[in-house]
Amino acid sequence: MTAVGELVAELLLAEAAGADDTYLVVADGKLDGTERFIEQHPDRFLNVGIAEQNAVSIASGLAYAGKQVFLWNCSTFLLYRPFDQIRVDAAFARTRIRLIGTSSGLTRSASGIAHIAIEDIAVARALPNMTVVCPGDLAEARQLLAQCRAVDGPVYVRFGLENHDLPEIHPPGTRIRIGEAVTVTDGDDAALIATGNMLAVARGWVDEFAAAGVRVRLVSMPSIKPFDTAAVAALVADGLPIVTLEDHSVIGGLGSAVAEAIAGTGRGVPFLRVGVPDRYPYVVGTPDFLNGHFGIPGRPEVLAWIRDNATAARSPLAEAIS
Repeated sequence: MTAVGELVAELLLAEAAGADDTYLVVADGKLDGTERFIEQHPDRFLNVGIAEQNAVSIASGLAYAGKQVFLWNCSTFLLYRPFDQIRVDAAFARTRIRLIGTSSGLTRSASGIAHIAIEDIAVARALPNMTVVCPGDLAEARQLLAQCRAVDGPVYVRFGLENHDLPEIHPPGTRIRIGEAVTVTDGDDAALIATGNMLAVARGWVDEFAAAGVRVRLVSMPSIKPFDTAAVAALVADGLPIVTLEDHSVIGGLGSAVAEAIAGTGRGVPFLRVGVPDRYPYVVGTPDFLNGHFGIPGRPEVLAWIRDNATAARSPLAEAIS
């Protein structure tokens, strides 16, 4: 198994072996696993201290000078505190800075609101020139990180906890590309679209649904911007009820992107967004505790919704309308 830091170090070392333009910048913290790169290439590592705005400006300056720069921090400190620098120095200037965000969503919610990143996808995808990817397993993370070199502009790469091993959902040989969805399981009762650290949860749900006699098509959506609208249109064309699952606000993230894609087809299907509702937690606790606090639907509620709406979608009236 491989954690985020180890995977980033693997990429950095591979990049450094072939070119002298790869840099790692951090703002006081340390991404466990990257020690090998730092030891072998100390001249390409910068720790700017607790100065997140400076970190973005320095990283963007290096990138604007032609360097391949990876800037890591917890997602809240990576995007929120230095947002003006992200907007102007990275997105507007279209610099090749790779923003590696960890502790996203509710993954570090026990540390309180300063570590809760439930708006980061919405913030990042609203920026022109910004690419946004949310790897859900090892194959997605490895391939998407490798593809960053070819992206002309900044990239936000969103992960859960940095010290947790990435799951292995896709079979060997699966091709992952920025801008494309990946079908994980087949099914004709409904479709479940998941992104990031919710992909492993979704896979567990789909397996349990199958044991209950409900066949759900699981679609991984690791690329939020650019977004695979054609994949959503195909689900709509098949008349499948659609559920989205994300560790993010239901506003501005995966659920919103899918809703926009459905609307763009000019047709309708039953649609359920599963994510954090439009409010902040005023309590502190684990992700499971906050899921209950928010009343976020879990596996039983989603299964019941699919059963109700799969039946409705196949009714004579629905077929006549389609």
